[in-house]
Amino acid sequence: MTRGRAAILFNPSSGRGRALDRKSYVEARLREIGLPFDLFVTRSEEDLRTLARACGETHGMVVGAGGDSTFHWIVNELVLSSSSASFGMIGTGSSNDIDREFGLDSPDKAFAALKGGRTRRVDLGLIEREGVPVRYYLGQANIGLGAGVNMFVENQFRKRPWLGRRQTLAGILGIVDAFRSKDLPLRLSIMPGGEAAEEYTLAIFSNIRYWATGRMICPEAVTDDGVLDACLIGKTSVFGLLRIARLAGAGKHGKKRGVIFAKAKRFDVSSETPFAVQTDGEIVGAPGRPERFARVTFRTVPKALDLVCG
Repeated sequence: MTRGRAAILFNPSSGRGRALDRKSYVEARLREIGLPFDLFVTRSEEDLRTLARACGETHGMVVGAGGDSTFHWIVNELVLSSSSASFGMIGTGSSNDIDREFGLDSPDKAFAALKGGRTRRVDLGLIEREGVPVRYYLGQANIGLGAGVNMFVENQFRKRPWLGRRQTLAGILGIVDAFRSKDLPLRLSIMPGGEAAEEYTLAIFSNIRYWATGRMICPEAVTDDGVLDACLIGKTSVFGLLRIARLAGAGKHGKKRGVIFAKAKRFDVSSETPFAVQTDGEIVGAPGRPERFARVTFRTVPKALDLVCG
């Protein structure tokens, strides 16, 4: 047992493969702050999940060095294994919305938090199908545009790796593709918070304020208030969506027609057309085979994670 040490799970593929260049820097900073640690370089998603579960049993703190997806998988494994380890973050990803929410959006802030070792209990979101847990999440889950863009971008990155360094361009191309595909809007029944069987371009159920690289999509979200915040965007055009996205940079999109905010402990969503779900940068399902839902519940799990914060 190494409860007095931190396990650093370093994901070299985060930031579209740019993170590996920062490994030596991360190790040097950890030694500088005097944190006893064991560093593991992960080889795959499966390896990351296995290491997270194992280190949750042997170490007092498990730290993800990666992006939102890295944090997502570690949190899931810690919760599923009932680990008592605290969770820390070093952001090396391309979006970093989760660490931004907790004031860890720069290396100095992240390492200062690890040095201080202060923790607090925060909520998690939970995706359920017919009462059976599917996935926990620290950040947000969404249906519609977000899931569609994610699948498009991942497919394009495999074909055109250079797009990995042009995230904004890739996102815009994904938005255009989603509208051209006629997959949007989706006719969803969302209870509570929206009208039954209405058309939505995007439905987000979030524990944090930020989404899509710093847009304050749920400006009133609080990470330990026992509820999820929803942002529901109705039927709109590409240009209407881009205007909403611009306003969301400062959390002012609630003034636009068709944007609905809601708070609840749980949201039940159903549709006659099965839909995909994206959560913290990951599409629910096996790689390349997104799971489709006709009915799903998003609910909060209060004070479920011991988080290292500033």
